[in-house]
Amino acid sequence: MRGNIGTLFAVTLIAIVMIFTPGCSSKPGTTGPALKVDSFTVAQGLPGNHITALAVFGSQIWVGTKNGLARHDGVNWQVHVKKNTNALGSEVIEALAVGDNTIYIATENGVTKFDGTTWGTIMTGVRARGVAAKGNEIAVATAHGVEYSTGAEFQPFGKENAGLCFGEVNTVVFDTQKRLWAGTRAGLGLFSGGAFQNQTGPAKSVMGNSLVNVPASPLSCQLPGNNILCMLPWKGQMALGTTSGFALSDLDKSWSVFTAAHKDWVQKAGSIVEEMTSGNSPMPGNAVTALAAMGDTILFVGTNKGVVAKSDASWIDLQSAIPALSGKAITALATEKDALWAGTSDALYKIDGISSLVNQSAGSK
Repeated sequence: MRGNIGTLFAVTLIAIVMIFTPGCSSKPGTTGPALKVDSFTVAQGLPGNHITALAVFGSQIWVGTKNGLARHDGVNWQVHVKKNTNALGSEVIEALAVGDNTIYIATENGVTKFDGTTWGTIMTGVRARGVAAKGNEIAVATAHGVEYSTGAEFQPFGKENAGLCFGEVNTVVFDTQKRLWAGTRAGLGLFSGGAFQNQTGPAKSVMGNSLVNVPASPLSCQLPGNNILCMLPWKGQMALGTTSGFALSDLDKSWSVFTAAHKDWVQKAGSIVEEMTSGNSPMPGNAVTALAAMGDTILFVGTNKGVVAKSDASWIDLQSAIPALSGKAITALATEKDALWAGTSDALYKIDGISSLVNQSAGSK
């Protein structure tokens, strides 16, 4: 199936970009370069409008949707569904990952791989929420733990048999040291020797009419939230997106935590109530749903209310620069050359010229 690119708009934006640092007031950035924003839906050739995953493989952008898989050759979309790609276990795509010249497709029914020439089925019979590969190691996130293989049959490792902090795993990733991490709905686990070493951040728990502070474990862990939605190695650290904020960490002693303005539970006069809490970053939303890096220079952070960019010491607010994404829940992010690809529940967007804008804005601080 092929379709032509439909352009939502191609407007030259002279953006006033706001530069932020945690705990400080914003400073206006410099006039930015031109951006070109295109949108894609089923009308332009995608198999579905709800974007679930993005990855760059073979110099092409690959797009996962709830109705199939697609890749773009620069002109047209090529769609993969069960009818023309037998290896796909399901047309509901959950996640995409690239490793060792192969793209891995996690679906509602197992995992499929493609090496640029040949398609293959890795596993079936389980909803694969995420997938990661490194060398001969493959890990799959499931509702019951991690399915793990070193080339032989997959073996399950979860809460009961491997000590994982929580059974439901949202995402898996190998860090720059080739260590496997599992992000669950209630903490983080490092897989080693057939077992997990867990980390959970500080939390609050209700006991009767009291709100009790639950300490982190280990005490050095400063996860802003224990429901981990996405992870990405960046500049020797791990970027972690949670339902309660964003963190950059060496996953040991060093933690930098960022939040948006959000509601939090507090205790007042014997009652437990919700109050607005100011954040320390310009993130438009506190649930961090997607991450993508442009080399070691820029990290894009997708939230439930839009996208921002982070450099070494600055945040770059992109809300005014990319009005098409302002306030929208971001479901997936990827970078390709000078472009940012962003998925939402109703369309896919390509923003050309983004690296020039954010690099100039970051350099103007």
